[in-house]
Amino acid sequence: MHHYLFSLCLSVVARFCSCICIHDSVQRETTVVSPPASFHHVSRLHARDAPLVSRLPLRVTPWYLPGESALITPTQSRKLQAAMKEVTKIVSSILSVRRVGGPLLLNRDTERFCHSIWRNSTLPNYNKCGSLDKSYRGETCLDVTIPDSHLRGFEVWPELGQEPSHVTSDGEGVPDSDFLLYVRVAQTERCAAQTSVVAYASYCQLDHSGRPLAGVIVFCPEHLKEGEYQHSLVVQVSLHELLHALGFSRSLFAHWIDCSLYETGDTCSFRSRVANTDEYGHHRIYTPTVMQKMGEHLGAGPVGAPLENKDFPLSASSHWESRLLQGSILTASLSPPHLTHLDIITLAAFKDMGWYEVSTNTNDQLLWGKGAGLYFGLPSTCNDTSTGFFCTGSDIGCHHLHLDKGICSTDSFLDGCRIYKPLPSGGECWIKQENEEPGEIYGHQSRCFFSNLTKEVQLQTKVKGHCYLHRCLAPNSFQVKVQGSEWTDCPPGARIQVAGFEGLILCPSERLCMGFDHLTTSTVSSTPISTMVSKEGTIFPTEEGVAVRVQVTVGKGKQWSLDKTMILQEEVLGVIAQNAGMQR
Repeated sequence: MHHYLFSLCLSVVARFCSCICIHDSVQRETTVVSPPASFHHVSRLHARDAPLVSRLPLRVTPWYLPGESALITPTQSRKLQAAMKEVTKIVSSILSVRRVGGPLLLNRDTERFCHSIWRNSTLPNYNKCGSLDKSYRGETCLDVTIPDSHLRGFEVWPELGQEPSHVTSDGEGVPDSDFLLYVRVAQTERCAAQTSVVAYASYCQLDHSGRPLAGVIVFCPEHLKEGEYQHSLVVQVSLHELLHALGFSRSLFAHWIDCSLYETGDTCSFRSRVANTDEYGHHRIYTPTVMQKMGEHLGAGPVGAPLENKDFPLSASSHWESRLLQGSILTASLSPPHLTHLDIITLAAFKDMGWYEVSTNTNDQLLWGKGAGLYFGLPSTCNDTSTGFFCTGSDIGCHHLHLDKGICSTDSFLDGCRIYKPLPSGGECWIKQENEEPGEIYGHQSRCFFSNLTKEVQLQTKVKGHCYLHRCLAPNSFQVKVQGSEWTDCPPGARIQVAGFEGLILCPSERLCMGFDHLTTSTVSSTPISTMVSKEGTIFPTEEGVAVRVQVTVGKGKQWSLDKTMILQEEVLGVIAQNAGMQR
């Protein structure tokens, strides 16, 4: 008997790159195919007498293209597939659809395969394809050739005959799928032009109601290489891009439908207008659930959710405005994974698309701008630092979630507004590392506090971000511990002194111990490892987790390859994560 022992863990990569999304430019160049009846508006919607069909979890099927592994190793390919599996599980847990029976079949573009159509309405074959385009080589989606087995067939008809002169049969289709995502790894011109692009995606097929059925995601291989690959980053970017392909795209706003009365037997109807400009000329989404949730978030009445205005001064974009929705999964410039959320405004948008039922069993994790009022985030008001979200100057402070130290800075998406952006390196309070300054403590329970504590008597020091331990007592109630001190109560909004130190610590209000900043650790094992724990749609950092040792017993004479070992690791990790209630 042979015994193989191996430890399974996921590592935290503390240095996260800044990622930019280029979905809008990619989608503009993607040909989208709809069913032949899509130009008849009434047929695209659920008919009044259509049977009520319960919605079931959305099944996204990643399709890995043969030969695409040339740019990455088998190990990198397995890592990518593990990340995609995690993303599809997240999407399936939040979105449900009315499933169509049978395998998923995609449509062919009539303008591609058909050279001419019989247009004489007196002919028996009126509106049917009359001749095949000899240059037709099949269907593509963002430079990916769709397999014939995934496509519906087509027919070519003579002018008067009752039988087609050419028939291509339907393919087998893809079983157990509601959305087909072709996964490609390629060093494209877009990858070469912008190194901050990890991946990009577009949709290319719609069903009769306008819901996307298929799309492509392209990964730039540089970010999948050994030493560069960051699992949490690939998961975050993949989820972001998949959400675009599933419906959050400016080119699909005109397709969103209102099915609020469908369950009572009424028809679904097109929304009159999804996006419009506000009094400042900025585009916002004005659909019922989005307006309700955005208003509740700001502590105001119903208000539209703002879309990014960079590069889109006269039209809507496919991203939320960074000034108002920092930390959302759908801003154009993504925050690091541990500071990014699948937020309530994005979920509200998916509900208002009309195609999906959306699970709302998640905590309100979007802290940026919460309760800050109707005029929060405007370029004319962001110099007001009293809310604690915006800043002035270029000092070192704390990111608004207080997991990281931050530097007060701006970028091209912020329209001159300045925020505390996480330091490029070394500012992660939640990762154990050497203390930068006296009194600081780094670790999984440490957070960033504005402070000017010092051991030097009568020495005035500047207030800036420092890493200290904290522990929660109740919602918005906590204590703080400085190196060499005892635990000290830290009333929200107060400035406290710490015995043995000069200066003060500012205790943040409604930023810590609010339910979403809690970093879960397991008591199954006390072995400390570095891991990323994902809870309720958000990737949380922690430095303690579970080290799992798996013993595999192989019968005598059986062959056991490295590939089989890696596959087993993936399966075991999946079972552990599922039973622990965590995302891998």
